[in-house]
Amino acid sequence: MNVVRRMGPKGSEIWVSMLDAAEDILCEEGYGGLTSRNVADRIGVKQRLVYYYFRTMDELIVETFRRLAIREKERLAKALASAQPLREVWNVYIETNDTRLVSEFMALANRIDDLRVEVKLFIEESRKLQIAALEQARSAGKAEEALPAIATAFFATSAALAMHREAALGIEGGHDEVRAAIDEFISTIEPGS
Repeated sequence: MNVVRRMGPKGSEIWVSMLDAAEDILCEEGYGGLTSRNVADRIGVKQRLVYYYFRTMDELIVETFRRLAIREKERLAKALASAQPLREVWNVYIETNDTRLVSEFMALANRIDDLRVEVKLFIEESRKLQIAALEQARSAGKAEEALPAIATAFFATSAALAMHREAALGIEGGHDEVRAAIDEFISTIEPGS
């Protein structure tokens, strides 16, 4: 006989506050500090309440990432709908505050299968939006690319992530030159951006 476990409502105020707490802990302490006790302490509830809303800590982590992914995809979709989509998509990546959070999720994805699936899905979907921005600029006849759109999107995203990670460590050598090169490339494709 299977017993159906009663769970707290997804999307409720306390559910969301647990996601907020998990996100804050990941940013401040890293995944080593993300425990049910720390989440409960952050929001002032008993530890067992975390398991009323989430079956496992892995489930809480996956839901926290899903929320981040939704937020980022909304930013990318808004950028794609702008007058200068290529410039705005680049700005989403270069002007993010979520670098530490993304790094923590990438590390966790190595051990949480469901998170790995979500991260993979997010990367694939966001890359499609980047490619759409590049192809939109190309179809407007503004410039031809030397690289395929997918390669350009991959290199630009990788550059933005690397610069954020290095800047967090105090490394800035070459960053201005990389930004200038990408800005020049975008200006060639989207004049006036």
